[in-house]
Amino acid sequence: MKGGRLARFALVGLSGVLVNLAALHLFAGVLGVQEVVASALAIETSIVTNFALNDAFTFRDRRALGAGVVGRIGRYHAVSLAGGVVQLVTFVLVALALVRTLGRAELGGLRYLAQGAGIAVAFAVNYLGSLRFAWGPAGACAPKPALSMRRPGAWIAPAIFAGIIALHVLPIWLVHYFPTQDGPLHVENVLSLMRYRHSPLLQHWYVANWGAQPNWLTQALLAGLLQVVGPLTGEKLVLTGYTVLFPLGFRAMLPPGRDGWWAAFAAFPFVHAFPFQMGFWNFCYGLALALLTVGFWMRSRGRLGIGRWLVLAVLSVLLFLAHSVAFAGAFVAIWTLLAWRLALALTRSRGQPGRRRAVVRAYTARAGGAALAMLPGAVLLGAWLVAHADRASSRIPVYELAAKLATAYALVSIDRREILLACLVSLVLFIGVVHLALVRATSTRAFRPHDGWLLAAVAFAVLYFVMPEVVASGAHVSDRFALLTLLSVAAWIATGAAPAIAVRRLALALAGIAVVATGIRYDKQRHLSGYVEEYVAAAAGLGPDRVLLPIAISPHGPVDANGRNLGYRVKPLLHATGWIVASNGGVDLKNSQAFTDHCPLRFPADNNPFLMLAGSLAKMEGMPPCIDLRAAVTARVDYVLLYGLTPDALASPCGARMARELRSRYEPVSRSASGMLEIWRPRPEGTQHAQYP
Repeated sequence: MKGGRLARFALVGLSGVLVNLAALHLFAGVLGVQEVVASALAIETSIVTNFALNDAFTFRDRRALGAGVVGRIGRYHAVSLAGGVVQLVTFVLVALALVRTLGRAELGGLRYLAQGAGIAVAFAVNYLGSLRFAWGPAGACAPKPALSMRRPGAWIAPAIFAGIIALHVLPIWLVHYFPTQDGPLHVENVLSLMRYRHSPLLQHWYVANWGAQPNWLTQALLAGLLQVVGPLTGEKLVLTGYTVLFPLGFRAMLPPGRDGWWAAFAAFPFVHAFPFQMGFWNFCYGLALALLTVGFWMRSRGRLGIGRWLVLAVLSVLLFLAHSVAFAGAFVAIWTLLAWRLALALTRSRGQPGRRRAVVRAYTARAGGAALAMLPGAVLLGAWLVAHADRASSRIPVYELAAKLATAYALVSIDRREILLACLVSLVLFIGVVHLALVRATSTRAFRPHDGWLLAAVAFAVLYFVMPEVVASGAHVSDRFALLTLLSVAAWIATGAAPAIAVRRLALALAGIAVVATGIRYDKQRHLSGYVEEYVAAAAGLGPDRVLLPIAISPHGPVDANGRNLGYRVKPLLHATGWIVASNGGVDLKNSQAFTDHCPLRFPADNNPFLMLAGSLAKMEGMPPCIDLRAAVTARVDYVLLYGLTPDALASPCGARMARELRSRYEPVSRSASGMLEIWRPRPEGTQHAQYP
């Protein structure tokens, strides 16, 4: 019976391929639907037909075990999505293993072997997911009747929740260039890697970095999107995906039912925090995946069968491919929650030797299952950290760290008004902790399993204070651990540590703050997007495949009426040249991601512009930058893009030297409408010194 079911499942999958191709031809070739929309419709058509055939043919005998047809088709969509992610991850891992083992610069024909491995693993995941989840017993996943969504008004909280998500997504699509600091570099580097094989210029300046390192996840995601959409749309889709995934990940950690939906509103102040505005895509996706991973583990209560163990193992590898801090966050949360639950169970079984032995055996099995599931990601991360242990910076003073954590400064990004809102978030969390502690003081049960979130918050706070600010070339480590600390406190409040009405009020207060913050940020995003658009438009006529040296004197954008930086903590103009390179090709010599070795491309040691022109990353991106423009001529720079020159910068030693070298060795080409961007090129020998236009 099992062999016959597996064969029928395979036949249905094969029919889905044919349906997909036929539907794509119908929508795109016959009806003239745009290709991306046609592809999405074809995928959905094949999923629906596969479901119908599996429901009637493969799992007919299991239809009565689980949910109704609507529930089964929803679960089957989730299984199909998981299978697609698993296939992509397997392809990337096998491709990296083949390239590194065989010492090849590219896969060539081996891409089919890697793709075949991905299809095989995804097939196993799809089959197990369909058997155990889509057509599995309802009791394994369904909420208890007392918490069922069938209660009157149960739809209100999910509807508002979806509306607030949409409100957070809207600004991404309302501005032309969404102003983040590192976002343009992600787009530039993925496109450069895709062009690398056919570009001698890129091969001269870059080395393809096919290593098993963090930060691959969103690069692979964007590379897939860029096959069907343009760079701007691809970036917006990546940002939208995270904006939706993060609150859903937080929701996955909470109890099922209506109360869990209201409590999930507490996630929204953390969605578009400082890392998001900085363009730290991989950390953001890693943080969302960490929430999903912990939520999955909590819902299984640590009891991992083969299917759940496989899912947790895949999530651990995805976390490694996303970001090391995100992996550490999931690891610390799971193990502190597990340790707390073990301590609680042992306390409750005091004086009962038989029960204590059973508790120890049960939790030993849970710990072993979790350890084995997370072992692949932990081994990869450990090897990476050992290889980069020397790349760390000095720590921020303790008093400064304490002040930032107390005021939730990790939520502040592009506007000073966010400081007040961040303080309000911190105040609401503090009130929540005090209120719930008082409520619990009068409770007959002093401690509960979800109190492990407070232990996790303490663990993250310790890491926040002891970790260097830069680890393995990754900066802003304190902001990342601060977010994990605050999220753990919010999770403790939201997991039902107090009466539902109190949790609901606190969560709604946090959501209200998030809505106000979204409006404040959008006002600033509109202005900054205009300056990025002006920057890109002014350089549009430079031609293809140019070597560009951006010098951002005012990377935050122009100062406002009060003389303050427009971007506050974020520098949206620092890497705006990435959009020019994404459109025209060429090389951006200020590509700081290529200065590290955990991104798709890196500068070789003997041809690194950061070292040749400035001597270090700090000097290349300083305020003002300290760059040797004489060396830039030797490096065959085609254009220098000078942004936001100020009298203060000219008065500094580095600024004065760059101004002299510009006048003596370069000539002005053009400037933007506002005069913020000036474009220069090396002047022919023998011409007069240039003057600023």
